[in-house]
Amino acid sequence: MLAGCDDRKVAKVPAKVVSPGSASVHGTVKLTGKAPEVAKIDNSICTHAGPIADESVLVGSNGGLANVVVSITGVRSPSGPPAEPVVLDQKDCRFVPHVVAVKAGQALRIKNSDAEAHNVHANPAANASFNVALTVPGSSKDMSFTEAEIFRVKCDVHPWMTCYVGVFDSDYFAVTDADGRFEIKGLPPGSYELAAWHERYGELKQTIEVSNGPLEANFAYEPPK
Repeated sequence: MLAGCDDRKVAKVPAKVVSPGSASVHGTVKLTGKAPEVAKIDNSICTHAGPIADESVLVGSNGGLANVVVSITGVRSPSGPPAEPVVLDQKDCRFVPHVVAVKAGQALRIKNSDAEAHNVHANPAANASFNVALTVPGSSKDMSFTEAEIFRVKCDVHPWMTCYVGVFDSDYFAVTDADGRFEIKGLPPGSYELAAWHERYGELKQTIEVSNGPLEANFAYEPPK
């Protein structure tokens, strides 16, 4: 997910192959201090929908931060991608959900549930760029990605419509819910780096040691002054 500072080639460190185990890590990602006010977006150009909320920072009643991608870094799973696609819908002129995560090779099914025409446009750093038109209500397009990264997706027709897609080499990732909670299952015992990524507040990391049971690990973002 990190880009180099110049054009010199840097040897890529091979990811550690991690087979399924019985351990898990769960926790909450929180935003410390006062949460920013959620801005309302004028959605009047979308003929059937009213105003919508800016989803870049959504904080639950307990301070939990939604839409944070949490993952075990530097690992890959020997199993293939899940057969079931992950669905990214376009509904009421917004992407639903705002953040999705898939395993490399897994299908991302992008839908248009609106009467309006949309497109799905992204310029990832590691995967191929794409710009898909979904002009017919109920239409969809399956896509998949080979390289691990997190990238932004937008609709050029409705410029406020953005979301993020995380692609991972392993099965060990999650996206926090409305209360900032996450759970990653199926880890074997060992030492790992756990990372949290948020579109506005960036990345946090910590080292965890898991045994055969559940482990709690929490993150806290402090908003800029």
